[in-house]
Amino acid sequence: MTTAHQVQRSGCIIRYWTSGPADGPVVAFTHGASLDHRSFDPQVETLANAGYRVLTWDMRGHGQSRPLGGPFTVEELAKDLLAIADDAGAHELVVVGHSMGGYVVQEFAHRSPDRVRAVAVIGCTDLSKKPSAGWRLMYTVLPFSLKRMSLDAFHRRTLADLSVSEDVRSYAAEAMSVISKEDFIEIILGGVRCLWFDSGLGRDYVIRKPFLLTHGALDRANRGVFTKQAPAWAAKEPNCRYKVIPAAGHTAHMDNPDAFNALLLDFLRAADEPTTSLPGRTSR
Repeated sequence: MTTAHQVQRSGCIIRYWTSGPADGPVVAFTHGASLDHRSFDPQVETLANAGYRVLTWDMRGHGQSRPLGGPFTVEELAKDLLAIADDAGAHELVVVGHSMGGYVVQEFAHRSPDRVRAVAVIGCTDLSKKPSAGWRLMYTVLPFSLKRMSLDAFHRRTLADLSVSEDVRSYAAEAMSVISKEDFIEIILGGVRCLWFDSGLGRDYVIRKPFLLTHGALDRANRGVFTKQAPAWAAKEPNCRYKVIPAAGHTAHMDNPDAFNALLLDFLRAADEPTTSLPGRTSR
């Protein structure tokens, strides 16, 4: 059974949902920009049946967590996730994030390491990686360009490289249809800041928890940046298990849920061991 909850923070009533045994280890899923908590529906039942307490939520400005309220930044979203964890009574979590949600869980792990059991990201890049000055310069004109675009154009661009599945793209179109143009721009800019600006974590920063890095083999989002940068990121991280999901695009957990769920459950079981062992550290 799934139970709905809410917590109010920084101008937004944030909705979240829990499933599975109340005393199970908590796995918290954070969705990508313009989607909502339903993007993890293919994972909820599988993990709940495996004994995990599953937490999903709508990031501010998305789904049922509207209006956007405060600023849409990775720092603010990590604070939202912490407020949800506190409200749910979840002291220790495995945090899983897709795309923009991947930046959120990286920030959460950096800010609240004592609350994190393990980290998993899908279709994301290293938050600590410092981008080029050229990309940062492009950001200065981006807000003006975005304001000139129609909402339909936003939707078309977002959907173009999202998934290899027509059903997933249909869901995504419905999810983003509730977001206003003003909020859509803020959400896009929030994601761009993660890609184009220095997070301040430092080049030597690593995730000091069991870490699963994955993406779809057919992920072409943002000109393939997630697939291009993943191998180097995996090599940098001492606690990383890297695996590519076959027959899947940017929404790998939705495009090929069977493969993703099997990978995630194997990772969770390894992370639950007293001495964590992560077999297949960098396999494709």
